Amino acid sequence: MPGLAVGWMTGRWNAPQTILISEHTGRYGEHLLRWTTCEEWAHAVVKTTALNKITPEHHRKDDRYDARALADYGVRFSDRLSLSKAPSPAIGQLKRLQGERRKMVDRRAALKSKLTEADIHDADMDQLTGMWTQQINLLSQHIKRLEETMDELISQDEALTARHQIMRTAPGIGPVIGRFWLSLFTGEDQLNARKISSRFGFAPHGRSSGSSVKSPDRSTGYGNSEMRKLMHQAARSVANHKPHYREYYERKIEEGKHELLVINNIINKLIRLYCAMWNNQSEYDPNYIQNMKQKWKKSA
Repeated sequence: MPGLAVGWMTGRWNAPQTILISEHTGRYGEHLLRWTTCEEWAHAVVKTTALNKITPEHHRKDDRYDARALADYGVRFSDRLSLSKAPSPAIGQLKRLQGERRKMVDRRAALKSKLTEADIHDADMDQLTGMWTQQINLLSQHIKRLEETMDELISQDEALTARHQIMRTAPGIGPVIGRFWLSLFTGEDQLNARKISSRFGFAPHGRSSGSSVKSPDRSTGYGNSEMRKLMHQAARSVANHKPHYREYYERKIEEGKHELLVINNIINKLIRLYCAMWNNQSEYDPNYIQNMKQKWKKSA
């Protein structure tokens, strides 16, 4: 337990001379990270798959074995360790509210699906449809309240407000995606677009063995389902309403590319744009692409 670990650490080691290594373990890990941040301990939180690099027996699950393996990992890969800091209370609250909102939205969508299918049932569904309608209305009220609370949290934190204002200028980012992007990445100064695309299943992966070599590149389809859904919506939006992306979409469709492939390409373009804006802390310039085209024409 983190509480016991804290008491043991304070009596044995000196914070400036020690780097702590731990796996991401959810709520308990969050408490430990908060304590190490407050006490200024160097603390690296690694993925639960990290131990696969140093031992083939990670299926053994006991605390002593994992602790030794984590220590070994920290020594062998000390040059790759990235120190972690606990997020501010506002960021932590934003993440939790975003998670609750996602659950409510999913629940509301399921109820709406039931409501639309009620007409095809032979049984009398009036009582159930009435209950579902009440639940949908209640969930909508709660979702709106959560969104208002998240907006208030953002407005009360200068760093969050600045990031939010910058990202809202980007094409495809509305209130929902803006909050979600903050909840995912606030606390990170630099974002790597390639890693984010791979992490959320948008990066195309080629096929280079067997009979699959003739298959087109495709994304894995894995990753945070909410991120995938929201970025798909953002790509659809810019493909319909932004001339630059609409031209790209229509050109690729005319070339015979599959529609979902083109949308995935637009998602990767947006991720690169969002990361550049985040890293440079600069707002989106709607005239940037047009200015670059004019420079290319002059230099040609």
